[in-house]
This record gives sequence, C-alpha cells and structure tokens, in this order.
Amino acid sequence: MSNAKPNKTYSGFDVRWYKQLVDVSPFGVVITDAKGNCLHVNRRWQEIVGMSDKRVLGKSWLQAIHDDDNEPVTQRWQEAVRQQQSFFAEYRLCKPQEQFIWVACDANPVFTPGGKLEGYVGSVTDISDVKRRLIELEKSVEGIQTVISQMPVILFAFDKKGRLCAWNSEAERVSGYSAAEMINSPNALAILCPDANYRYQMLDALKERGSEFQDWEWQLTAKDGTVKTIALSNITKIHPMKNWASWGVGVDMTERRRTEYNLRERVKEITCLYKLSQISNRPNLDISVFLQEVVGLIPPSWQFPDKTCARIVYESEAFATDPFKTSVARLSSDLRVRGRIVGLIEVYYMGGKAEAGSDPFLPEERLLIDEMALQVSRTIGHVLSRQDLALMEELSARAQELEQFSHVISHDLRTPLTAIGGYAEFLHKQINQNNIVQAKSCAQQITDISERMEKRLEEILKLAKLGKIVRPAEAVNLNDIIRETLVMLAPRIEKKDIKVSLSDNLPFVIGDQTRLCEVVENLLDNAIKYIGDKPNRLEIGCRTERNIPVFYIKDNGIGIDQKHFDSIFDLFWRINKNAEGDGTGLAIVKRIIEAHGGRIWVESDGLGKGCCFCFTLGRILDR
Repeated sequence: MSNAKPNKTYSGFDVRWYKQLVDVSPFGVVITDAKGNCLHVNRRWQEIVGMSDKRVLGKSWLQAIHDDDNEPVTQRWQEAVRQQQSFFAEYRLCKPQEQFIWVACDANPVFTPGGKLEGYVGSVTDISDVKRRLIELEKSVEGIQTVISQMPVILFAFDKKGRLCAWNSEAERVSGYSAAEMINSPNALAILCPDANYRYQMLDALKERGSEFQDWEWQLTAKDGTVKTIALSNITKIHPMKNWASWGVGVDMTERRRTEYNLRERVKEITCLYKLSQISNRPNLDISVFLQEVVGLIPPSWQFPDKTCARIVYESEAFATDPFKTSVARLSSDLRVRGRIVGLIEVYYMGGKAEAGSDPFLPEERLLIDEMALQVSRTIGHVLSRQDLALMEELSARAQELEQFSHVISHDLRTPLTAIGGYAEFLHKQINQNNIVQAKSCAQQITDISERMEKRLEEILKLAKLGKIVRPAEAVNLNDIIRETLVMLAPRIEKKDIKVSLSDNLPFVIGDQTRLCEVVENLLDNAIKYIGDKPNRLEIGCRTERNIPVFYIKDNGIGIDQKHFDSIFDLFWRINKNAEGDGTGLAIVKRIIEAHGGRIWVESDGLGKGCCFCFTLGRILDR
C-alpha cells in the first residue's frame, strides 16, 4: 500500500494502526499534506478510482477527474486548502476501460495541537447508481413537468395557505396572466373574478359543494377583459399531491358554449320560420288571424325573449304582442304585396341591457325579420289571389246559376200549369154538362193551384236575390206535402189509371218546405211520365237503413239500365230524347236534397222493371 515504514508516525499518529483500520473500511480513504498533496490512499479508494497508490501521490489523482468537472473541482479543492476548510464535491472520475463513475468526496482538515494545518483526511464513495437514478428521476420529473406545462387543459393548485402554487401554460394562454403574476398572489381569485358579487356567490357555492366537484363552470375574466367559461374539476382526493393542499384541472368551454348558444339561436330562428310556414299553408286562411299568430312567433325567436315585443302593421290594422312598447332599439322590415308597400313588421327591445349598445340585434335576426316579411308578404298575396279566384268562381257560379234559373222556373211552373190545364179542360166539360157542383170544384182547384204557383214564384225570386238554393230550415210534414201534390196531379193520375199507395207514418224533417215540395213534385211527375203498362202503380213510403230513414217513390215504369244510374241526375240528360221535358227535373232534385245534407239515388232491376227513387235528408225531427 504505502512505502513508509510500519513504525513511522505523523504527529503521533501510528500509520500501522491507520493502515489496519482503513484497509477494512468500505469507503475509499485518502490522506494529504497541508498543501493538498496526496500521501496515502487505502485499498477501497484504489478499487473505486482504478489507480494504484503510487500513481495518485501528489496531485496526480486530479488527472482522473472528468474533463468537464476537472477545473471546478480543482479550484474548489485548492480554495479549501487555502482557506483550511472542509471540502465536499460530487464529480466524475474516468476509469481505465470505463466511461466514468460518479463519486462523492468529503475531506476534513487535520490540525496539530498548536493549531497548525497538518493535512486532510477524506473519504470517497461511489455514487454512480444513486446518481444515475437521480438523473433518471430528474429527467422523469422534467418530463412530467413538461407534460403538465404543455397539456391542453388548465392545471391549478393551491398550497395550505390558499395561494396558487401551480399555473401551467394552458392557464396562462386562456387567462392571459403568467405564472409569475398568479403564483403566490394573494389576489389571484379577485383578478380572475373581478365582480365581487359573483365571486362571493361562487365561494358560497363552493362551501356547499365541498372540495370535490366535476365540470363546475365558472365565469373567469381574462387579462384582455373577455369573460370565459371554464369547467373546473377538483381531483385532490383522487390524486393527492405532496405540497398541494388542493389542485385540479379546467377546460376552456367558452367557444363550445358560444357555439351551443349560436346553435340554439339558429334553432329558434328555423323553428320560427317552420311554424310560420305551417300557419301560411293552412286552408281558408284569414289574414287578420294569420297576422296575429305570426306576431306571436317573434319574441321566442329573438335572443332576449322576455324583453322583445313586436307589431305587424297591415293596411290600416295593427297586430301587436301583449305587452307592447316602442323603444329606440328597433328592427323593421316592409311588407310588399303586388308591387306596393302595404305594411311592415317591427321588433322592439323593451328597456334593459338590450338598449345599452348601439346595435343590440344580431345579424341573423336582421336576416330573420327580412325573411319573415318576405314570407308574410307572399302569404298575403296568395290569400288575396285565392279570394280573387273565389270571387271569380262565385261570379261564374252565379252566371251558371242564372242560366239554370230560367230552366228551374220553367220546370217548376210546368207541373202546376199542366194541372191547371187539366182542371180547365175538366171544368169546360162539367160546364157543358151543366154540372155546377163539379165545375165549382174544378174552379176552386184552379184557384188553389194558381195561388200555390204564385207563392212559389215569390219564393224563387226571393232565393234568387239571396243567391241561395234553400231558405232557413223549419219543421216540415212530408205527409202533407205528398197529399197536396197528389191532389194537384190528380187529373194526370186518373188519366193514366195509376193506383197510388201512400204510407201515413212518414217522419217530420227539418228543411225548406217550398224546396221539398219541388222534390216531391218532380219525383212524382217523373214517375207519372214514365209509368209502365197497366195495372199502373205508385208506392210512396219510408224504410230504415243503418238507423237512417230512407224515403222512396217506387213505380212500375219503363225502368233504367244500371249504367245510367248516375247520368240521370245530370242537367239536361234524358233517357229518351223524344220524351217530354228538358232533363232538368232530377238535376234540380239532386241539388235540393244535397243542400239539405242528404243524398239521392235510383234502384232498378233493368228496363221494363220499374224504378225506385230513394233519398235521405240531413235532419229528421224526432216526435
């Protein structure tokens, strides 16, 4: 180990004993003189450093130090020797055939009893494994810190004093405040929540919620003054961190909430237009009702429904929401129908923050009111067009009604005139026979029929003025109508030797008596006209089908082919073109019955097998 003799001593220190002691030491031991020159190293030191004791004497051991560490370690050692102070350093030593090792060197000065520096005694420990693990740990911590710093979520932490002790780069980006401005600042929360009322409100809510919360949204004010929505989650209990009393993460929800808000506003606007379209497409639309419903769609479709009121002005009328109040915050759009301005749509904000800005309305709301005005204008135009078309159709119908009116009058007058002619002929015959009693009876019948015809003419003219086919309904006794008609048609019935069978239990109906007389007259006239071979029969009665009374007039006349069942009710249609009449009777009957809410049809087994005309009426009087 050393070339010194065993019994040699240094200031009373027996080297022999020293050698025995240090050779069994697990640490590398070194002894130097007062100038720092190496005098002795033990076996463990030589193993650690990889140099023999002869090679390290003097200052040669300094050559083993890594180039990057040599200068600072040498300067520190020389300074310790000069100041006669303790020396400690961690540095790298280069070993033969090895890259390097890390060692920790700790040396203390040794003084004589007189206080003179005699040298240094120190130890060297191989700390390569520890240093390697420490470097790996530092790299790991550095990596974690990099991840935390660069992670796309806000990370915040508070120490036991309630001050911010962590504020990552995402927090800096979102808030605009640097970590230096926020960490350890006693006013951090006041900076982020400058509104004291809101801040105390949220702090009170925090006391109720406790330290554990997920996605709790706070309104934080950034450095540039913008208010941002941050969803905060406290995960202290889930992942406790040393020196962090409370910590968590946050996500900037501002853009998402803004997008959601904008989407809700667009949905409101689309819903408004959809409902407007539904209202516009209703049949028989009344413009006044339509405009009042449209104005009610406006407030829920604007961004401040509780402050929004609206009004639609059309011609000389105004349709407004309740409540309604004008203000300086106004939005309007004209209604244009058939090339001229006929009104406008107005939207107002009734006071509050909505009026604070120079333009409280969204650009989309300006587009919305223009679109509503356009659709309302089109709808009004369509309604007016339909009204014009209906008027034209009514005029056309009136013209057609007028055309048919002459046919109705001529047809309605033909039957009573025929009856008058028959009774007049009979009267002439009775006078020639000097049968005064029968002559008076015939004269009275002529008078009654004439009065009845005059009354009917008055009713027809009155209905013509009203433009209606039937008068207001009244209770009508069909039995009386049929009997009176049979009396009027008696000469024709007797002439053709027709046996009439009449049910006496026909129900009362609700309708226009004059028009129902026409129905009975026309149907009986038609039956008499087309009666068949003797014995001639007419059956008048009522049957029940599905709890509905069905009136019928049945004859044993010439009958009708099934293919003509519908055609016979067409105006001017006749089976036999050479037959008497103009083909208007059954068409008039059909129209009168349908005006009473009923229907008419014919039943026949074919030609030569008679006909049965059946009809129902909308209202039957229970008695």
